[in-house]
Amino acid sequence: MVSESRFSSSYAKLAIAIIAGLLAMRLLLVVFSPLELYADEAQYWRWGQSLEWGYYSKPPMIAWMIHISTAFFGDSEWAIRLFAPVFHAISATFLFLLSRRMFSDLAGLFTVLAYLLMPGIVLSSGVISTDGVLFPFWTIALYLFWRLREDDLGWIGVVALGLAIGAGFLSKYAMLYFAIGVALTSLIDRDTRGAVLSQKGMSALLIAAATFAPHMIWNAANEFQTVSHTVDNANLGGQLFNLENLPKFLGDQMGVFGPVSFIALLAGLTVIRPRGELADLGDAAHAQRTKETWLACFIVPVLIIIAFQAVLSRAHANWAATAYPAGSVWIGGFLIRATGWRIAFWSGLAFQGVVGMLATALALGPPSWSAAIGRDNDLKRVRGWQDLSAQLALEVERLQPSAILVDEREVWHGLDYYLKDTLETPLIMWRYNPGPKSFAERVDLADIDRSRVLVASYRSNLRPPIKADFQTWQPEGAISVDLGHRSNGCPIQRELRLYLAGDYDAPPRTAEWTQAFKVEDEDGNLVDSHIDRPERCPKS
Repeated sequence: MVSESRFSSSYAKLAIAIIAGLLAMRLLLVVFSPLELYADEAQYWRWGQSLEWGYYSKPPMIAWMIHISTAFFGDSEWAIRLFAPVFHAISATFLFLLSRRMFSDLAGLFTVLAYLLMPGIVLSSGVISTDGVLFPFWTIALYLFWRLREDDLGWIGVVALGLAIGAGFLSKYAMLYFAIGVALTSLIDRDTRGAVLSQKGMSALLIAAATFAPHMIWNAANEFQTVSHTVDNANLGGQLFNLENLPKFLGDQMGVFGPVSFIALLAGLTVIRPRGELADLGDAAHAQRTKETWLACFIVPVLIIIAFQAVLSRAHANWAATAYPAGSVWIGGFLIRATGWRIAFWSGLAFQGVVGMLATALALGPPSWSAAIGRDNDLKRVRGWQDLSAQLALEVERLQPSAILVDEREVWHGLDYYLKDTLETPLIMWRYNPGPKSFAERVDLADIDRSRVLVASYRSNLRPPIKADFQTWQPEGAISVDLGHRSNGCPIQRELRLYLAGDYDAPPRTAEWTQAFKVEDEDGNLVDSHIDRPERCPKS
């Protein structure tokens, strides 16, 4: 430890240089990236066209940030994504400050590397996402909360802590895990409990509540749209308790945090505890354990809750992402005491670096590169939208419809963004349900001119019920873009079948209406009927 502390300023300078260097490189990649927006990014951009205290499926912060960046730089893809690498550089800076305060400058360097080079952050630095917007507020709050616990936070810091917590909730409801961490640390740690119950602690919590309150007022005035979508996203209506999902969840987390970092995190939290080494250090060992346990309160609950969600129903890989800011600090402290893991850590970073450079090359290079190694499917969501939109614009010019109707949310958002400067014809998302179930469905076709509707259909199984909403239905061909091939050789194509429909008269969405579009398969089971179903690729 003596030799490490002697070079502490060098470690700090190196950490800051890494943060600045990666920020500059990732900003350049964002600016020169040929990748188009994926559906969620296009949705967030659309939200940002009007500033609200909430939106259909997310709190407002991501839309506000996109509004700011596009106000200065326009509505291009790079302007929409501009803040993504900046947010992670801010997060890494505050994690470094926390790690060096808890452990040492060397630990801070390990933390910066663990955070900025984790695969999830490499990916998130190139796209705008709610996790990316949340993390700077999360890390600022974590740093300031530790300082509050140390009784080293002035009133300006208290205000900043409250604002950071509130802004975190305005970014993503996953900030609730931070609240769980605050509750757990208060329960098990006397110093934290005293800090939370102090005048400064209560003031910070009140400021956080006041910051978040306008969003909840907006929710109450809008039928709790954001809250209800979050509940629906848990998908608890299907078969419960799927234990086979647990290995996939663990594998996904290795992909998000990095395999070596995740294994070291689990091992350090559950198995590898070098008690003999720490026992010789006396008070230092107790302090080390206290800090690790404090950080674990912001890690373990997230992993347990999302693992349980995965077993109960499903869980996307990024749902546990909020475990990893504190996890990165934990790794920094762990590598200070468990020096035998450092070789594995450096090896893991080298592996992640190679994979990251390969992924970057595929993203920035021509489609032939991803095709050569069978990875076209990984990039299909960020390719082809501009081409498809241009083709649709020509069809609209030819057919002169009063409205365009689509049947897939991702298609609606892709067309909405890439037709923004081309068409004034209303773009409508067809409603399968009686009311809207996504932001794209907020406008009902019944409320606009539907005398001559161009149906641009992606899903063949939805065409029978869409056709039933109209009295006239005339095929008008198809438009499509080729997106490469799957790893099994099957082509990837985004095709929209076109139909000119009129005399709109939608029947009530009842159970009988749903059953009317079911047919029996060869085994006697009821399945969806289809219109103009694409041929399935025969390759296995």
